Amino acid sequence: MPNETKTYERTEDGITTRVTAQEALAEGRAAMTDRVTDRAHVRTISRDSGRYDITYTDGRHVVLAPVDEDQRSCPSGFRIGFDGDAHGYDSVTLFDGTEELTMWTQQEWTDDPSVVFTILNAVMLGFTRGPDAVRARLPH
Repeated sequence: MPNETKTYERTEDGITTRVTAQEALAEGRAAMTDRVTDRAHVRTISRDSGRYDITYTDGRHVVLAPVDEDQRSCPSGFRIGFDGDAHGYDSVTLFDGTEELTMWTQQEWTDDPSVVFTILNAVMLGFTRGPDAVRARLPH
């Protein structure tokens, strides 16, 4: 039985999300089983130290990698919070450790859907270049 508190990063064609260990291991096992069937949907699969690298016949590429719990719980570095993390209502909040960098509410992206592009840009910037890059682009 997988550790229910452990998480995996699931990266499909460059887009990374967090999934539970149960979800990741179920997808990995299903891909391993599918590979040996007559109607296989999996072109290649490899497994090493709990990490799965799967290429499907439709061209999708999925990597399932366990998250190092020590790094994730560290109070420094860029992270994103959803919904009630800081404000108790539907929101997206960007943090540097425990410091809030910026926040958008659902009302903002409902009123102006183009705000979603700003949020996505800030998230990508934070994960690729770190919280200081996001902070440098915030209005003073």
